Amino acid sequence: MGESGYYYLHSNGDLIYKNPVVVESDPLYFESDFIIRHWKMDFSNRQDAWIMILESLALGADLRRVKDLAGKWEMTFEDSLEMLRRANPKDVNNLMRRGMSSFVEKVIEMDLEEYWEKVKDQWERRW
Repeated sequence: MGESGYYYLHSNGDLIYKNPVVVESDPLYFESDFIIRHWKMDFSNRQDAWIMILESLALGADLRRVKDLAGKWEMTFEDSLEMLRRANPKDVNNLMRRGMSSFVEKVIEMDLEEYWEKVKDQWERRW
């Protein structure tokens, strides 16, 4: 996989990677009834990965696939703290908010209330 690429959410819940050369050679590549949403990814920008994971969870992506990608990209509790610290609140959308709840409960398997208490505790210690 190169420095950039695309992922799309198929209507069957799968998250599928596509090479940018393939996608960018056809301006209508993502014009299809079976594509729910697509994301252009800069793999050197962790925020792109977080946006895609959170939004795709909110849109019904297959949990096994999301867990696989989150594991591959080392998206852990600690990494979520860094993501929260760097996120610009005006760029956070409702899909990301809904996806964060799913991420906490289904991917890192923490109780939502416990997660936010732990975030608050870590936030006060570090920043």
